[in-house]
Amino acid sequence: MRIAVNTRLLLPNKLDGIGWFSHEVLKRLTTELNDWEFIFLFDRPFDSEFIYSDNVEGRILNPQARHPLLYQWYFERTIPHKLKRMDVDLFFSPDGFLSTKTSVKQVPVIHDINFEHRPQDLPRSYRNYYRKYFPQFARKAERIITVSDFSAQDICNTYNIDLAKLDVAHNGGNEAFRLLNSSEKETAKKQFANGNEYFIFIGSFSYRKNIHGIIKAFDAYRKQGGKHHLVLVGNPMWKYDEMDRAIKASPNRDNIHFPGRLEVDQLVSALGGSRGLVFPSYFEGFGIPIVEAFRAGVPVITSTLTSLPEVGGDAALYADPDNIETIADHMMSLEKDTAIHTDLVQKGQNRAKQYSWDHTATKVKESLFRSLDIQ
Repeated sequence: MRIAVNTRLLLPNKLDGIGWFSHEVLKRLTTELNDWEFIFLFDRPFDSEFIYSDNVEGRILNPQARHPLLYQWYFERTIPHKLKRMDVDLFFSPDGFLSTKTSVKQVPVIHDINFEHRPQDLPRSYRNYYRKYFPQFARKAERIITVSDFSAQDICNTYNIDLAKLDVAHNGGNEAFRLLNSSEKETAKKQFANGNEYFIFIGSFSYRKNIHGIIKAFDAYRKQGGKHHLVLVGNPMWKYDEMDRAIKASPNRDNIHFPGRLEVDQLVSALGGSRGLVFPSYFEGFGIPIVEAFRAGVPVITSTLTSLPEVGGDAALYADPDNIETIADHMMSLEKDTAIHTDLVQKGQNRAKQYSWDHTATKVKESLFRSLDIQ
């Protein structure tokens, strides 16, 4: 088999959620299916670390597709032309983008369709592109892979797609995350919170991540007498006025730390050294940081919405993302109640065993086989 793969998001030292999915799944698929030929399609110079085995060839296609106007050119003109010339059996797209102009079989991974439910969270040009093309991608696809049962049902309901067309491949978590010893935790506290205990958020800074709510909850927690600091790991994704206003209004802003985007070894330290992950998003297709916190032995406070209860199960504390007081109460519980903290660590460690990239890759492989009518 000859498979073309959209690898635009395999960016060295810049892997985000979908980038990690691409990396972890593709390095497993290409080595396991060593009699298949894979053509990785990049939109800029690529790092050789992403050419995982001898059956992988990397090619650069223009233009660099990082804006809706360029998405349209890249996927509606460049991709169909190249797929025809390459004579491939299938186009696999881990970031969900397809071409409506090709007859080649296509399988996207549509991680979520937040833009259908919360269009106000995205700049107009992006939401217009997504809302125009993703329904077409869903109909055009041979099969659709997604990362949670919630997302599968959401795609079916929103786009009127038969559930039988979807395959669920739950995300894994980076195996680097682990329990830290007491010395490592002290080092983390010094590095990220001036020697103080802290709560942590990890992710892009965007409205749907509810960072403005985290800051307000942190203020309420401190007002109750809480002593821990707050570490917000990540960078802005879009203009986010509500977060800026929350920071400026916070009487505790000197206790809020912004280390920026961290590499994996630093993330292992930052997450493992924290008292708890605060992750009360409005919308998630999965929520990889939850699984990585479980692996690190770190309790999780998350949202009652979308896929998050599916991922967290009985191993997390939950709150409506707009219920600031409940989030604050959970933070206080993790500071003061050792029994709750210990119980959540144990439950999280057990739940983490349900999620692995090996399992994800197997589910993706099975979906590709179905698309290609391979028994």
